[in-house]
Amino acid sequence: MRPELKRVPPEEREELARELARRFRSEGVRKVVERMELVKLEGEWTEYFDASRVGVDPEELPGRADPFVAGVPVCERSSRGGIRVHLEGARVLAEEVEEIRVYVREKSAILFTYGRDVLPQGVVEVLGPEEPRLVAVMFRNELGEHCVGVGWLRFTRDGRPMVDNVIDRGWYLRRGG
Repeated sequence: MRPELKRVPPEEREELARELARRFRSEGVRKVVERMELVKLEGEWTEYFDASRVGVDPEELPGRADPFVAGVPVCERSSRGGIRVHLEGARVLAEEVEEIRVYVREKSAILFTYGRDVLPQGVVEVLGPEEPRLVAVMFRNELGEHCVGVGWLRFTRDGRPMVDNVIDRGWYLRRGG
């Protein structure tokens, strides 16, 4: 039996917004998440989807609708409270909140999609606070800006930024996600 989609109550949305803002070290993330029309699927992991991105009113969905019809996956929370940001959730947040972006070189973006970390020489620009935090790993080319994954920004002993891979576009192909 498929789990039911449920509208996320305002207090739960606010709590989720605070937690994501803490992980990204960005008040802008909190504001964006609080504006989202979130629906959820509860299970071992509770998955959250932004229904406002697809123009569907959650009230009009059948209870057992496919969640990907309901919206863009934002994040999931374990029964123990841990949060994992979805790749599409990071992309949506990065569209509206510049300070969570880290731009990387083309070669670093390619390697990142293969599960590799971004070394200091691959980082082009860090937007937002220069402190360890979750970031959207971005790549720019003539076609525009692309979110290639989510990473953990950290710094070498001499202060140069690097990004540890958390999840990337290639993960879905490598792991069958």
